[in-house]
Amino acid sequence: MSYETDRYNLERIAGHSLAVTECGIQICHSGHATPKIDYRDYSVHFILEGKGCFSVNGKTYDLSSGQGFIITPGASCVYAADKQKPWKYVYVSFRGADGEALVHAAGLSEIDVTFDFPLDDDTVRDIYAMHSAGKRDEAKGYEVLGYLLLVMSRLVKANTKSKPQLSPPERYVKKVKQYIEDNYSLSITVSDVAFNAGLDRTYLYRLFMKHVGMSPQHYLSDYRLKRAAQMLEDRARPIGEISASAGFRDTSYFYKVFTHKFKKTPKKYREDLAKSDTAHNGEK
Repeated sequence: MSYETDRYNLERIAGHSLAVTECGIQICHSGHATPKIDYRDYSVHFILEGKGCFSVNGKTYDLSSGQGFIITPGASCVYAADKQKPWKYVYVSFRGADGEALVHAAGLSEIDVTFDFPLDDDTVRDIYAMHSAGKRDEAKGYEVLGYLLLVMSRLVKANTKSKPQLSPPERYVKKVKQYIEDNYSLSITVSDVAFNAGLDRTYLYRLFMKHVGMSPQHYLSDYRLKRAAQMLEDRARPIGEISASAGFRDTSYFYKVFTHKFKKTPKKYREDLAKSDTAHNGEK
């Protein structure tokens, strides 16, 4: 075997806005590479020793100790240890509606996938403690989650200090996104969004096309669908209820747009989640 691993699959708690699903430590041997797979959860890797490379979205990043990388849901990537100084890293995977907010607060996204972190005694201790907590699992991942938030808070602080001042248009976009995140479950429209931001609808449209790459209507619908997909992890929750909770009052319309985005119906999406979780648990 070209690596040594010590990993733990934690119990998934349906309906939680942030839940750790897996935590592990991996000591790679010379040149060890992962197969190319698609990820469903966020997965943050903290490199403690050695070097390696991470490839995603057609780009390759050379990384070493004191750096890390994030894999976002839906990403297809590979990563490989250096032949001379293979890396050792601790990783943690998590999901939930608040996972995206945590990642963005740390300055990470599908585009910004790498980061630096301090290799001081406190940070390294907390990273190891996060992994060790995963062994116990008595608290169903809550202890691991606590250490995850503690470690990620350092990235959030570093990102806040280095974050450049937003321009007025960027501040408007941020305000609109926050309004959508806070109110997507209600029957809000783009007109409501524009009114809350104090903007003309036409100007709001131009802002989003320039800074987000899609219209406000597209962003609102897409955000609701992402939240609906997360809610489908709770298998006891009726799909009609999920539709309404995600801001879609017409269930038949929800089925239509959900199927268009994910290429499968909400029911099939939920069934595939269950099969994936069963297979994932069987591998551990």
